[in-house]
Amino acid sequence: MKWSKVLVLALSVSLLGRASAIAQSGPPAQKLPSALVVLPLIVSGVDDRDGVNRETRVEVVNLSGNPIDLQCFYVGVTSDISGNTCNEIGFFLSLTPYQPLSWLASEGFNDVTTFSRVPGFFGKGEMKCAVIAQRPEIEFHNALQARAIIYGADGNSVGYSATGFRRLVDGDYTGVIPLDGVTYEQCPDQLHFTLLGEVAGVSESEMILVPCTEDLLTQTPTQPNVSVSIINEFEQQYSAAIKFKCFDRRDLIDISSTLDRNTLGSDTAHVVVRGGFSLIGLAIDHFTFNGAPLTSANDPSFQGGRSASVTFP
Repeated sequence: MKWSKVLVLALSVSLLGRASAIAQSGPPAQKLPSALVVLPLIVSGVDDRDGVNRETRVEVVNLSGNPIDLQCFYVGVTSDISGNTCNEIGFFLSLTPYQPLSWLASEGFNDVTTFSRVPGFFGKGEMKCAVIAQRPEIEFHNALQARAIIYGADGNSVGYSATGFRRLVDGDYTGVIPLDGVTYEQCPDQLHFTLLGEVAGVSESEMILVPCTEDLLTQTPTQPNVSVSIINEFEQQYSAAIKFKCFDRRDLIDISSTLDRNTLGSDTAHVVVRGGFSLIGLAIDHFTFNGAPLTSANDPSFQGGRSASVTFP
């Protein structure tokens, strides 16, 4: 009888643990202190999209009462006729409890008292930062939020928040970040956007995509194939496919001619993006209001979860 009770208790604990792990699967929760953050678009210098000189202010904040160290990487991209060339630039930061910190991408940041140094960044690309937890408990991992503000000589600016991934269990930081729904939150399986179509030959939306999976140790670029489903306001569906290496930024019309409003048949489109690797994305809407050109960040909604891995040196 006693052994039966022990067996039932053991099975209950096992099932509870398994249910807890299953419950963590799915896309990452947002606007919460996280252990890994991703800013998919950093621009500094002349923007090759429109020739306007632009700058990015990067902001990170420690939301915990403990000092934290961060390991970060810019992944910059140079485009040529052969495709993208990916360049990784690593750096470290130290933040005191509740400290915010910001810098301009082109200028970087240097603090001799904390040995924090951010190199200047020029061109376009993304930024990933992970918390180097001083202790294994979850609260020492989940401490970080970040955002970026991109502005240009044309007077337009756009601000957006980083995608954050929380640590789910206690453990040491090793530099290998399994986004598996057990150790850390999973990446989203699908990205859902509501976007403005192109009108009169002028693109009014653009999309930025970066891979969740990234090996910054061997500097092996991730090259996902991406499927795109396009649904207009009348629920007519079209499809397209693209491929990129480590970073992608393009106008909607360069994804599919279907996104021209004359072809689309409506002003907006529901765009569903899914890659061969899980993806993180951002859209930027360009539109005119009272005769003035304006821009606005357009974050996707997440559906489902898919495992990925980020490896820091």
